[in-house]
Amino acid sequence: MKQQFTQEDLVAYVYGEASRDQVQATEAALAADPALVTELTRLVEAQANLPKVRFSPRQRIVKAILRYARNEPAPQLCY
Repeated sequence: MKQQFTQEDLVAYVYGEASRDQVQATEAALAADPALVTELTRLVEAQANLPKVRFSPRQRIVKAILRYARNEPAPQLCY
């Protein structure tokens, strides 16, 4: 029986989120199906074209986490 791969399966493979069994099944299917290779190539190219975004927490949040980690009391916040 031939396994059908969804785009979600290929995305998990591309991002390294697939299980070991899924990776083996995907690689076996890629070896046998040129159309699947084409779809994987499109996904990899799309991933490469995504903007690189960096998220940084607010300094107030970082300080609150560090205080919590040190078991320090939280300051009284007035807004």
